[in-house]
Amino acid sequence: MTRRLALAVLTAALAVLAAVATGCGDEEGPPAATRGAQRASLILDWFPNPDHAGIYAAVKEGFFAAAGVRVDPRVPSDPAASLKQVAAGKADFAISYEPDVLIARSEGIPVTAVGALVTGPLNSVLARGDRGIARPRDLEGKLVGMAGLPSDRPLLNTVVRADGGDPSKVRTRVVGFNLAPALAAGNVDATIGAYWNVEAVELRHKGIPVRVFRLERYGVPDYDELVVATSDETARTRPDLVRSFLAGLAQGQEWAVRNQEAAREHLLAANRDLDEALVPEQLRLVAPLLDPPDSPPLALDPDAWRRFAAWMRENGLLRRQVDVDRAVNPRFLPGD
Repeated sequence: MTRRLALAVLTAALAVLAAVATGCGDEEGPPAATRGAQRASLILDWFPNPDHAGIYAAVKEGFFAAAGVRVDPRVPSDPAASLKQVAAGKADFAISYEPDVLIARSEGIPVTAVGALVTGPLNSVLARGDRGIARPRDLEGKLVGMAGLPSDRPLLNTVVRADGGDPSKVRTRVVGFNLAPALAAGNVDATIGAYWNVEAVELRHKGIPVRVFRLERYGVPDYDELVVATSDETARTRPDLVRSFLAGLAQGQEWAVRNQEAAREHLLAANRDLDEALVPEQLRLVAPLLDPPDSPPLALDPDAWRRFAAWMRENGLLRRQVDVDRAVNPRFLPGD
């Protein structure tokens, strides 16, 4: 969720570049395989990155086309508004976060998760390895950098408490989206909000020792980091589109995990700003959550959503009770 803060700053520059690129060269029609297919608009949660490997595999390898759908992924102009845009019919699908979908439902926004793109938390507590922090309770007396999101402190408190520590003894500082730079510079001892498959890799590549404390291993109920969301209206009136989209995406997830070198090339083509040296490791780490060994890709667990929704409610992150059966809808997944 911290990426939404940085994205709002960077998207304006991207829009300018896109405008310049539009119209350059001869205009090409869609590939033959996608002509006549249903068109589906997809808002990403962030710039293309290894978490999206299955999406770009499905686009480039023709899995969406084979399922009868033409998908156009795009970077959000306002990440905080993606679910509202989907609910209003301005986009068919959005990549969002389980907590955001639950919050949206609690606010009466009619969106539902129909698939899990990343089936586990990537958010984590990262601690410098040279500050005497071997486990979460060692954060007592230390300074933890936060993005400033409502969920930061409840997550941190849960992790520290689960390890037998006293959260009230942990100091915090809001550093915005500069989590990794703040940790790299030694301005904080640890952070909450950075991803263990992205920022942790970047920091170690720079020679900075980092310890990773995974949220689900320290008291936070397991949840889906990234989900595919659509509107209640689309789910009701266009079920074939939802099924086709998920069928193509499921194949893309499987293919990307089994063909990581080729998947890396698709990602680099989609986002030239990615670090070629880091993408292979970042993709290798997230692969088990793109295509879990013990469940089909995109699988959703409503019971797990109920447990996480209860945790959110207990920690003041949901103002109203949420009907989880309306927030998550696994009935469109392949095989269901």
